[in-house]
Amino acid sequence: MAALAIVLAAPVSAQTLALRASVPFDFVVGGRIVPAGDYVVSTSGDLGVLQVWNEAKGIVPIVALTNAVYGQRDGEAFLTFHRYGGDYFLAAIWDGAVSGGRSIPMSRTEREKATSALMAKPDVVMVLARR
Repeated sequence: MAALAIVLAAPVSAQTLALRASVPFDFVVGGRIVPAGDYVVSTSGDLGVLQVWNEAKGIVPIVALTNAVYGQRDGEAFLTFHRYGGDYFLAAIWDGAVSGGRSIPMSRTEREKATSALMAKPDVVMVLARR
């Protein structure tokens, strides 16, 4: 029984991402605007539930669903944001240990910004992170 539990637990832990990043601007995640600061960003399990929090600023975990994405080089851990004017939206996280990451689907607010933006595509801003 114990061996089966270890074998079944291994794939779940392999799916976990946990990063720390200093974000120098306010941004939106899970429909909430959060201030610039030092954040812990993590996902867990096959569903890729995202949690973003900052204990120092009293920001409790913000939860959002994510999708698996592939194609980033190993070794680079970072957060990707979409920028529309002065508004930033967390778009993806890459842990650098594997060639995949997690993307955050566009919120209704981001879709509205994208539709009203004068540019065809948002600016993409990357913030380095550490595991």
